[in-house]
Amino acid sequence: MADTPLMKQYRQIKQEYPDKILFFRLGDFYEMFDEDAVEVSALLNLTLTHKGDSPMCGIPYHAVRNYLKRLLDAGKKIAICEQMSLSDSPKALARREVVRIVTPATVVEEDFLAETDSSYILSVFQGYCAFCEVSTGEFRLRILGSENRIASLRAIIEQIRPKEMLVCEDEYFLDTDFKEAVDLSPAMITKLAPWYFSLKTGYKILCEQVGVASLASFGLNEKDKVIGPAGALIRYIRETSKSSVNQISDYKLDIESSYVSIDESSRKNLELFRNLYDGTVSNTLFETINRCKTNSGTRLLKSFLNFPLHDKALIEARQKWVKYFHENNSELERVRSCISGSRDLNRLMTRIILKRAVPRDLTGIKQSIGTFFSIISEDPSRFSELFDSSLRDNSNLEKAFSLMQEIDRAVNEDFLGQFNAGEVIKDGYDTLLDEKRKLMESGNSVLSEYLDKEKEKSGLTILKLGYNRVYGYYLEIPKGQVSKAPQYFIRIQTLVNGERYTTEELKGYERQISEASSQAEERERELYNNLIAEAASISSTLNDMGSFMSLLDVYQGLATLAIDSDYVCPEITDEDVLVIQGGRHPVVEKHLGPGKFVSNDLDMSVRFCLITGPNMAGKSTYLRQNALIILLAHIGSFVPARSARIGLTDRIFCRVGAMDNLARGESTFLVDMQETSYILRNCTDRSFVIVDEVGRGTSTQDGMSLAYAIMKNLISKRAKTLFATHYHELTMMDMSGIRLLTPAVDNSGKNVVFLRKMIEGAASSSYGIHVARLAGVPYQVIREAQSFQNRHFADYGINGKQGNLFSSQDDDLNTSEESEYLTPKAADIIKELQECNPEELTPMQALILLSKLKEEAQ
Repeated sequence: MADTPLMKQYRQIKQEYPDKILFFRLGDFYEMFDEDAVEVSALLNLTLTHKGDSPMCGIPYHAVRNYLKRLLDAGKKIAICEQMSLSDSPKALARREVVRIVTPATVVEEDFLAETDSSYILSVFQGYCAFCEVSTGEFRLRILGSENRIASLRAIIEQIRPKEMLVCEDEYFLDTDFKEAVDLSPAMITKLAPWYFSLKTGYKILCEQVGVASLASFGLNEKDKVIGPAGALIRYIRETSKSSVNQISDYKLDIESSYVSIDESSRKNLELFRNLYDGTVSNTLFETINRCKTNSGTRLLKSFLNFPLHDKALIEARQKWVKYFHENNSELERVRSCISGSRDLNRLMTRIILKRAVPRDLTGIKQSIGTFFSIISEDPSRFSELFDSSLRDNSNLEKAFSLMQEIDRAVNEDFLGQFNAGEVIKDGYDTLLDEKRKLMESGNSVLSEYLDKEKEKSGLTILKLGYNRVYGYYLEIPKGQVSKAPQYFIRIQTLVNGERYTTEELKGYERQISEASSQAEERERELYNNLIAEAASISSTLNDMGSFMSLLDVYQGLATLAIDSDYVCPEITDEDVLVIQGGRHPVVEKHLGPGKFVSNDLDMSVRFCLITGPNMAGKSTYLRQNALIILLAHIGSFVPARSARIGLTDRIFCRVGAMDNLARGESTFLVDMQETSYILRNCTDRSFVIVDEVGRGTSTQDGMSLAYAIMKNLISKRAKTLFATHYHELTMMDMSGIRLLTPAVDNSGKNVVFLRKMIEGAASSSYGIHVARLAGVPYQVIREAQSFQNRHFADYGINGKQGNLFSSQDDDLNTSEESEYLTPKAADIIKELQECNPEELTPMQALILLSKLKEEAQ
């Protein structure tokens, strides 16, 4: 069957957007056809129908947001095709065109965004990248590590967790390592033609975007290769929005040396934002330290953790404000109380600039401006150091204050939906609008009088007056009284239970009311758009207000954390030192409760510490806590310790707890070696390295040999290293340049007690059999393991000590030692047997006792 003109139009538009779901506007519905209809009906559980031979499904246009969100969550892109104009001829097609492409990282509407998460889109090309947060306008450019750009790519993906990635199709298909790294990303991947990444075109696009003739003020020139992915990114954002993207008004060139470098696996192993157990935010560093009151402040705190500073002056500038709030409790409480009333001003302004705002966005802007002035009200100069240039100009502040007052007078803050005439602008705000609304109201009273007149004139006492969008106002007569309709009644619709009519007089009233309604809606929309335009005209000032309040929220949050958790301000120094007194693991301490965590010191005057000791004694906690303390110090936070003196650190490496990576086809040992290799190739004498149980997953001889060689290499590089191992033989090697540490263990009694305190020296045993016992391994297995160890590894322990559970030389366990291993119930049974006297029991009593003990034993 030949296509209808409508289907020809649909397929012609669909051809231009083959990889996107096409929402094709037909009246009050968005329709989908062919493969799109089949796919969307399954994803959204819609009824699949047909138009001719074509599968078809649709959704109401007024409910489109709910369906868009579900499709975005399913990883789809959607092209919105609207009716742009209707033809005068009823047989001619309406003109339609795609007005916007909706993708996961280019949406700015509140319904589609996670409030406390950034929504980045990352563009990568030949070792250079750019990433943008479209909802706020943040735009950064970065050069990936030259020595290992794939590792650097994986690190940036883990660092910003992009929702979308743009790559060059040639690089993607020709570079298998690059393709693998990209495919393993959770982001939606878009492959672009090579010309998207042109330096010449990219430079022109970047200049146009911010309205300059040269990018020199941003530290960029025409030959910088980072221009390629940045230009592609701007072009892509423009193409999807189908409009200008004026919220992007600045570029930040990230210099790698400006931040503490943390690779992909180290970020994961330190559990900064997701734990290793179930991938959620619970039991992570971020969850532990977050005391922010606003969504924008929460996102900025995440940025602080993602980009720890490597600049003493900048770190100390942050510390200064945390100290200020820490030392001024009344001011801290005042700011916390004020700032909780702020809305997400930067995202609000993006919607204003892109003309996608709704009335509640204006109310949010009013609230945020009010919050700003509340914060600075006591002393306007107190926080001026944190102001961007626009906030130092009183005329800009006056304009913002005026806008706040205007919105307060004009906008109905109880209305939360899309623009709806009659509900957005308050009565009494505008004289002309009030007049038009009165005309509408008087029209209603006129209609009521007209209906009464017609009832009296015609004798039809049950005559009804109604309205619909098709016929306008009408008079309805029940079927039984249709014969009484006057001759001047004009029939317009026949119903099952009656007839609908109009009259010339009713048509005249309808025209008057329609004109008043149309004029009122036009005036209300004009007033609303004026407010939007006024907000857009001072967007720079309002964005700076939003940035100021986000920054203040982070500072007050870090100060609140320091007070709540007894953190101290670390001394940051250019000297190559690391001394931490009474350090604590922030996450573990929080879950243990106040005073229960055993603190430990760290002094890296000897740059390599070899740590031996049993599992469950706290080695891994000790390793991680020192890495987290260093990280917190470099974001400007106070730290969990009695005192800390920390030299600037260029990189933090964390090689602990390697696991199989089935997605990459890598075994535990391979992952172990890859992570270790990256550390050895990239660490410096200003790096901090923690290594836990390197060499697992292979034979003891191979593992120990590799551990020894790795240890020697790290010593030669003079990286500050905490190296934990179960290869106790390493402590008997050459100890020059090495400090031995071990968790203290009390094995003076019959039970082994882990004291969680690091002391000088080497461990006497790994106490593995003891840990197995605590884990509930069956008693017979424990006994056999101990017996095997005694027979075959008599010389294995350090200083001849095994940390044995059982002391009998012939491996027979005495009663007291065995009973300690038994469950409480088993111990009760033994006690009952010991206390009974068989000679005093009658045969029946003995039988009853035996039956009872048997039942309890089972």
